[in-house]
Amino acid sequence: MRSSIPKVWLAVTLIAIGVPARAIACSQCLCGTPFPADVLGGVVPLQLTYGLEERYLSKSNGLEDESGEERQNEHRVAGFAIWRPIDRLALLGRLPYNFEEIVTQPEGAASSAERARGFGDAELLALVGLQNIAGPRMTLGLVLGVTAPTGSSELEDDQGERLEAHLQPGTGAWSGTTGLDAAWAAGSGTVTLGILGRLNGENSHGYHYGDALLYNAGFVSRPWRRVQGLIQINGRSAERDRETPDVFDENSGGTVTYAAPGLRWDTGIGLAAEGRVQIPFQQSLHGEQTEHATARLMLSVIP
Repeated sequence: MRSSIPKVWLAVTLIAIGVPARAIACSQCLCGTPFPADVLGGVVPLQLTYGLEERYLSKSNGLEDESGEERQNEHRVAGFAIWRPIDRLALLGRLPYNFEEIVTQPEGAASSAERARGFGDAELLALVGLQNIAGPRMTLGLVLGVTAPTGSSELEDDQGERLEAHLQPGTGAWSGTTGLDAAWAAGSGTVTLGILGRLNGENSHGYHYGDALLYNAGFVSRPWRRVQGLIQINGRSAERDRETPDVFDENSGGTVTYAAPGLRWDTGIGLAAEGRVQIPFQQSLHGEQTEHATARLMLSVIP
C-alpha cells in the first residue's frame, strides 16, 4: 500500500503540468470540496465570510482481538473564515472543537462507550487562481494547505491510561494538502471538479494516519428565491493507518464514494445557511469496515 501514494502525487503533478496556468476510511480525512464553487468569481476584490459549521461522521469496524463491532462517532464544531483579499487568491482557516465517541459491542456481551472532547487541529488552506484556460467562464485554482497539531493527542482515561488515537481530538502531527480545483459557469449553475492529495505526518507515539487522495465533482444551481441546490460526488482513497512504524491498523484505509446533495440559503440579511448529507454508495475498504452517512450544517456571516 505505501508505494501507491507516490503515484497519487505523480498524477496530481501531471495534471498541474498538463493544464495551462489559472475524506471515513480514516476519521481524519473529510471528503468534499474545501472552497465554495464561486469563491474566485465576482467583481468585488475584497470579501470576508466567517461562521460556524457542524459535521457529523460515523463508521463501524470489527474488533481487533475478539468478535464484535466498534462504532466511531464524531461531531466537529468548527469556526471558520474565508478571505479573498484579491481576485485570484482565497484563504480558508478552520479551528474545530471535536466530540469523540467509541461504542464497543463484543459479541454476546454488553456494550461500553468511551468519550472525549477538545480542540482539534487548525487548518489553513489557500486557493490560488491560475490563468483562465477556457475563457472567462472557467477558473482553475491551485489548492495548498497545512494542518497544525493544535489539538491534544495526550488525553487519558480515569485510570491515567492514554486514550486510543481515534478518541484523541488532535492527531499530534502535521499534515499537508495540495491539488487542483476547477469551476465552469454553465447556463443554469456552476460545475466543479477537484482533486486533492493529503500527506500526514507521524506523531510522537508513532501513529500515522494513512495518506489520502480526495476527489470531487459537483454542480451548484443558480439562486432561485435565494436558494441554491447542491449535488456532489465525493470520494476518498486512503492508505491504512500505521499504529507503529511496523504495525498497520487492518481495519482502516480503502476507498469510499459518496453522493452528497444539499441546499444553500441566502437569507438576505447578511446570513447564509447550508446543509448537506453524504451518502456512501460505493465502498472498497480494508478489513471489516462500514462507512455511514455523514452530515454537514453551516451558518456563515456575509458582512
